[in-house]
Amino acid sequence: MVQSAVVADIGGTHARFGLVGVDGRLEQVSVLQCADFVGLEEAYRHFSEQTSSVADRLAVAVACPVHQDLVKLTNNHWSFRKNEIVDSLGLTELLTINDFTAQSLAVVSVPESSFEILQEGMADPLAPLFVIGPGTGLGVGGVVVDADGEWTPLSTEGGHVTMAAQTEDEWQLLSCLRHEFPHVSAERLISGPGLHLMYRTLCALEGQPVKAPDTASMMLIAETDPLVRRTLDLFAGFFGIVASDGCLTLGATGGCFVAGGVIPKLGAHFRRETFLDRFKAKGRFHQYLSHVPIKILLDSEAGLYGLQRALSTRSLARFSVRP
Repeated sequence: MVQSAVVADIGGTHARFGLVGVDGRLEQVSVLQCADFVGLEEAYRHFSEQTSSVADRLAVAVACPVHQDLVKLTNNHWSFRKNEIVDSLGLTELLTINDFTAQSLAVVSVPESSFEILQEGMADPLAPLFVIGPGTGLGVGGVVVDADGEWTPLSTEGGHVTMAAQTEDEWQLLSCLRHEFPHVSAERLISGPGLHLMYRTLCALEGQPVKAPDTASMMLIAETDPLVRRTLDLFAGFFGIVASDGCLTLGATGGCFVAGGVIPKLGAHFRRETFLDRFKAKGRFHQYLSHVPIKILLDSEAGLYGLQRALSTRSLARFSVRP
C-alpha cells in the first residue's frame, strides 16, 4: 500500500507514527516506546512493517534543535543524521521540525472538541498564539499569521528560560535547587520529572522521607500527603508564571494553548485556579491577560496533525532535506 507520507512525533518517552494517505487523511496511528528502539530508522522500519506500507516522504517532529544535519534528542537516547536517513530509507523528502513547531500547528489544525477551555477570554483572530506544554521536558512555541494569511509556526527553546520565584515557598525551593544545578530552567520544574524533583526537594527541606518514588506514585497519595499537595501548588504556580511571560513576550492575545502529556494525565490534580491566578498576576497587565483565551489540548495525537500541516507549510521548506 503506497502512502504519500509518514509522520512521526518523537518525544522523550513516546514516538507516535501515522500515515498520511493520498487522500490527505491521517490513519494507522501507532505509539511506540522510544526505549525499545535504537533510533529513528529502526522505529520507522518497524512501523512500516507493522502497517505494510511504503512512503517516500517522512515528516518528523523532535524534542530538540533541528537546524543541523545531526539531530540529537534532548530527553532520550535517539540521534540521527538527516542525509543518512534520506539515503537509507530511500526518501524523496525528510522534513525535520521541533516537536513544539508541530504542536503549534496542531492547535490550528484540530477541532474545538480537542480542547478543554480554562479561560474564555476575547481572542484577537489575527494575533499570535502561544503554545506551551510540559512532558518529559517543557516545549514552547507559537504561531503567527503571515502576510498571505497562512499560519506560520515559531520554533523556540523557551523551556530553558531561567525559572523565577515570587512567593516565599518558591524562593526556598529555588535556593535549594541552585545548590544542585548551575541553572534552574523552567523545564527543570515544569515537566513530569520536574514534579518529582520538586517533591523530593520539599521532603529534604522539611526533613521528611520520600514516600513516592516517582511522579505516577505521587498522584496515588496526592489527597493525603501535604508535601505532594504543596508540590502540585508550586507546579501550577510556576507554570502560570512562565505561561503568562510567554504570552506577554509574544503578544499572544489570540490565545494560550497548553499542550504536552503531563496536564491531561494530572487531570483534577492540576491546580487550575492556581495556574489562572498566577497567569494573571502581572500587576498592570492583569486585565490584558484576563482577555487571553486559555485552552488545554487533550488530543495525544495532535502533533501528527501538526506534522501533516507542516508538509505544506511554506515557511518550513528550509527544514526539508532531499536526495
